[in-house]
Amino acid sequence: MKQLSKSIRYAYWNTIKDINPLFVEAQYAVRGQVPSMAATIQEEINSGKKYPFDSITELNIGNPQTFGQKPITFNRSVLSSMLDPNILKYQSGDVQRRVKFYNDKIGFQVGAYSQSPGYPIIREAIANFIQKRDATKNKPSINDIILTDGASSGITLMFNLLLKDKNDGVMIPIPQYPLYSAVIAQCGAQQIPYYLVEDKNWSAEKQQLEEQYSKARRNGINPRILVCINPGNPTGQVFDKQSIAEMIKFAADKKITIFADEVYQENIYDSKKKFISFRKVANELNLDVEIYSFHSISKGITGECGLRGGYMEITSKIDSEVHFQIHKSKTIMLCSNTVGQLMTGLMVTPPTVEEGCTESTVQQYNDECKSLFTSLQRRAAVVTQYLNQTKGVSCQPIEGAMYAFPRIYLSDKYIQHAKKLGYEPDVLYCLDLLKETGLVVVPGSGFLQYPGTYHFRMTILILPEEKLLAKMKIFQQWHESYLSKFQ
Repeated sequence: MKQLSKSIRYAYWNTIKDINPLFVEAQYAVRGQVPSMAATIQEEINSGKKYPFDSITELNIGNPQTFGQKPITFNRSVLSSMLDPNILKYQSGDVQRRVKFYNDKIGFQVGAYSQSPGYPIIREAIANFIQKRDATKNKPSINDIILTDGASSGITLMFNLLLKDKNDGVMIPIPQYPLYSAVIAQCGAQQIPYYLVEDKNWSAEKQQLEEQYSKARRNGINPRILVCINPGNPTGQVFDKQSIAEMIKFAADKKITIFADEVYQENIYDSKKKFISFRKVANELNLDVEIYSFHSISKGITGECGLRGGYMEITSKIDSEVHFQIHKSKTIMLCSNTVGQLMTGLMVTPPTVEEGCTESTVQQYNDECKSLFTSLQRRAAVVTQYLNQTKGVSCQPIEGAMYAFPRIYLSDKYIQHAKKLGYEPDVLYCLDLLKETGLVVVPGSGFLQYPGTYHFRMTILILPEEKLLAKMKIFQQWHESYLSKFQ
């Protein structure tokens, strides 16, 4: 057979013009320009190129175990025994008891499909967890709980179901988690920003909600969904009951569906604050409002990002046909991965004496969780302290979640310098920080921010804690030296 010419051999059937433009438009800053350059730099370091540092430090994403956070022993022991029954005999009696409980309902068939919404035994455990967490009389129906591959897949599923056309809009908090703007773009819908008030520790103000709603209406946009992230990502605030109630009342009045992103509900470091779910407040208000809540094993104390587990709950009565369409759509996608399902069950069902576990097992579990939490609490305090001690930087208290979102005060001279080079000022700042220190942070523009302000997001997850302290000192020294050139 005659060999194909080089030009034909390397011809591509699909080019960028053949890709759905809605997907091309979508951006995800957490793994965007700065992290991409970081990967290139690390490859160059591995190949022998010299930089002022030995390796990059990825502060761009909340990925606990990449920094050395250890998984919970009990959870991993049960999970590993479900995956390999041959090791069960080497496990403690308490692990064997939990494995038998799962095996009686599921069998050692983790490699088989489950029901599309997930294992009933795990959904039942989640229903019990929600009832206990919210201290309510009525337990959710397992038919209102769907297991997902992390919270993101549940959010994406619901966006695709509820957003019909380009005139539909989603009210998102600014700053926001870039998943929301990306999926809204993919759906061909419109972003409706409502700005959190930084000087009030990133509070959500009713006046801002009303103004942005009215503005969207005047522009022919139909607000369909109100996204509420609590605790906040990237901002780290924890909403109090009054704030949650105001958002619920606003949504009920406007007939807007609420997406309650509550994946950081275990990550609350301020002893004066506590997690209150949107579901709980809505039930107490007895208002007619649709709420979909989302939770994940990736954050909290569990920190099992790579196992991709989570759930969404339909927290209110909805039209039966809509309920059917949600389940139909999940059926088309098949079940979420079963390993993530099991870890979700373990997250919401810690070992207890009541189920027959020994006090030593319960104590070990509690000690591991407490150690992880208090370490996160200390790291949040260290990051807040060092950022606020740095000239030209301010950071609201990190009340929860896993990030700081400090404001950087850039001079007019620096802003003009960045724009002359073709960069957004915060993007150039983060790129130079990377190239000179190896610290990878995400520009605030990737999360959107109030016009005329500049920020970046960094995680607080670095371990050991001494390393975090050292990296904060490196940042502080670099920042003050770097910006002094543009006074």
